[in-house]
Amino acid sequence: MNKSILIALVITVVAALWILSGFNGEEESSTNALETVGQISEADLKQKDILEVRVQNLTAQMMDDEIEVTGRTQASRQVIIRAETEGQIASLQVDKGDKVKKGQVLARLEVRDRSARVEEAQQILKQREIQFNASKELAEKGFNSRVRLAEKEAELQSARAQVKQAQEELSDIVIRAPFGGIINDQMIEIGDYISKGDELLEIVDLNPIEISGFLTEKQIDSLSEGDIASAVLLNTQVVEGTVTFIAAAADINTRTFKMEMTVPNQDHAIREGLTAKILVPFKEDKAYKISPSILSLADDGTVGVKTVNSNNIVEFRPIKFLKDTPDYLWIGGLPDSIQVITVGQEFVVSGQKVKPIQSQGQDLL
Repeated sequence: MNKSILIALVITVVAALWILSGFNGEEESSTNALETVGQISEADLKQKDILEVRVQNLTAQMMDDEIEVTGRTQASRQVIIRAETEGQIASLQVDKGDKVKKGQVLARLEVRDRSARVEEAQQILKQREIQFNASKELAEKGFNSRVRLAEKEAELQSARAQVKQAQEELSDIVIRAPFGGIINDQMIEIGDYISKGDELLEIVDLNPIEISGFLTEKQIDSLSEGDIASAVLLNTQVVEGTVTFIAAAADINTRTFKMEMTVPNQDHAIREGLTAKILVPFKEDKAYKISPSILSLADDGTVGVKTVNSNNIVEFRPIKFLKDTPDYLWIGGLPDSIQVITVGQEFVVSGQKVKPIQSQGQDLL
């Protein structure tokens, strides 16, 4: 092989080795570059998993508010007096609007023959007593049977019952007030003939007067019987009384609970049927005043708020509604202090780690 050919072969081999070494370097560099890109993407991904949320530190405060319930005034007692016997109205001693006392005579029926019936029944009773006593003496001496004595005793008891019935019929002609109050309506006039059970007069008791309203499910646990309450009437008059009744069961249609408060009304200045706004102070308790916008809903429908603990982990906390208004809520059932999420709560779930950013303004109200 001549020298020129040998030199050419050497150059070719060297060139080939150089080219091959270049490709290996590029592949290694590319591999290193891809590995580096992969590491940056994973770090970026981890960083993106930690979402930022706005939070606000809150401390529970003593709730200073009151329940407002729309209600109306009503008589503490109201009854329609009915006739207990038949007859003609002989006298009427009251008129609509009159104040009456318990036991006061309101009207009288004609006596007719009722007095005579009483006297007749009393005479029969005396006769039965004499017959019974005579029969008893004979029975003790052995001249009368026990059966005969029992008959006379039965006749005596019957005569006593007849006297009592006649006396009751005589007393029923006098219509009296069952309790003190005001004559609210009058259905009779002098000369009217009435039958047993007919309506005569309506009497209402306005002292004390009651104010009734209806509580929602959220309000029912915030007051109890015996609590002091106040009410504002439409004429701006403010009255104070005591909660005397709270229904144990809700109305099936409205799902509300009836409540009543009792107010002294000695001068009868408060009439029945007036609209009133009942104000009941909340029981002193620690609570949070928040905006409805920060509330969250759990998968099972439970309403609560999302908070961030000391490890920056999201926690869902159920709440207890104390009072709601168009602008804010009073809620309870939470610790004395919380770090609540005010913005971003809809994008995080319980157990997720987040980056809390303190709110600069008032996000809660």
